[in-house]
Amino acid sequence: MTQSPGTAGVDDVSLRLGTVDDVSAVLRLMDIATQWLVQQGCDGQWGTGTHSDRPDRIKQATEFAESGGLWVAVTNDSQKAVIGAVCVGDAFPYVTPATEPELYIKLLLTDRSYKGRGLGALLLEKARALAREAGVAVMRVDCYRGPDERLVRYYESQGFQRVEAFMVKGEWPAQLLMQRLDVDE
Repeated sequence: MTQSPGTAGVDDVSLRLGTVDDVSAVLRLMDIATQWLVQQGCDGQWGTGTHSDRPDRIKQATEFAESGGLWVAVTNDSQKAVIGAVCVGDAFPYVTPATEPELYIKLLLTDRSYKGRGLGALLLEKARALAREAGVAVMRVDCYRGPDERLVRYYESQGFQRVEAFMVKGEWPAQLLMQRLDVDE
């Protein structure tokens, strides 16, 4: 039976390594997220435009795919639609360097029609598993620290702790968060 969009829970989703063939799907997820943010009155995170036609975003998504750190969540139905993505690797240059080995979450996206089904948590658990496999006890992520700090609170609900608030290029309020892992799990 084919499920309608947004009905799948995490039991109906598989994770697989992302490839350059997934770049357009990742950019589509960014477009969906941006549209939703604008509808919420929060255009400070990614602006108001689309990402799927921006050369800088296409290049970034392609680099994520080529890095070997991109994982995508796909529906288990016949469509195998990409409904989420996480990319891990080295921290961005604008982030305070880590003081010990880490795995950095460079991107976390989910299709908004799957909100509340644990998809973001599933992708973060994949990142934790990758960190443990690498013997790394620290994961960090930075995110938009807008007026309501909604995204910051989401990461806190997933076990991250605030480390440093900062501004990217003097105009984008960011929050660096960290989670310490038990690598023996």
